[in-house]
Amino acid sequence: MTTAGHNVQGWTAVNGVVAATGPIGDILLPTSGLLSPLPTTQIALRLNLDASQAAGAAFSVPAEVVDSLGATHVVTFNFTKTSATDWDYDITIPGEDLTSGTAGTPSSITTGTVTFGPDGMVSAPAPPGIVPIAVTGLTNGAADLAIDWSLFTGAQSMLTQFAQQSAVSSVSQDGEVPAEMINLEIIEGGLIVARFTGGREQVVAQVAIAAIANPGSLASAGNNAFRLTSKSAAPAIGPAGTGGRGEVRGAALESSTVDIASEFTHLIRYQRAYQANSRVVTTADEIAQETLNLKR
Repeated sequence: MTTAGHNVQGWTAVNGVVAATGPIGDILLPTSGLLSPLPTTQIALRLNLDASQAAGAAFSVPAEVVDSLGATHVVTFNFTKTSATDWDYDITIPGEDLTSGTAGTPSSITTGTVTFGPDGMVSAPAPPGIVPIAVTGLTNGAADLAIDWSLFTGAQSMLTQFAQQSAVSSVSQDGEVPAEMINLEIIEGGLIVARFTGGREQVVAQVAIAAIANPGSLASAGNNAFRLTSKSAAPAIGPAGTGGRGEVRGAALESSTVDIASEFTHLIRYQRAYQANSRVVTTADEIAQETLNLKR
């Protein structure tokens, strides 16, 4: 709503997507709320397993994932060297997180073997190297998790086996916990974006712009508002920046429509004219005063 009490109209987003081709309506903005969690579906590790270690050497990497209720769980990637080229992996989750598990005892959810070539890169599984991880029967009632563990990014191996200390450089996953709305902001194009904790954001609406073929026919309604008259063409509604419509710029104030340089030039001219006129008046007053003094 504007300061004059007029409703702002446009398109309301559905799940963050605006359909700017349908009919417009009053924009209703949320004042608070939570953004739904996103369960983890993808996970990736960048790590090196020490090639100089003897068979039996072990290395573990914990990773946090998110379920459908927004709760987090720690899955642990346990690697054990079995030969010069092979490392077995056993992915576990705390037993108390599963209805079939035992509290205090990790439950195994996925096992397998990674084989490295002479260049220290993964040779098996071959690209794309997707290892499915299934987490079923969560005790908190969340939906089962189906997570893809990616061993490659494109054709590049994310796991290496070099003669350096075993270490992890990054762990990434696509799950998101519930987020609380912080504020609303209008950005370029008239999009209204809600920003949430954790850096998440979502489009909630888009302001519509009306183009009038003969804008000179509009009548002022006060408070920077105009109304159609009998001579006005029908308004063409659409998004900002299309069909000859104006732009909407976020975090900006409306600028004056005059040329500031010309206005300053005119101001200087008016000031000089005023000063010259004031001197004429002063001079005339002094002459009149002298004339009166002569009579005395």
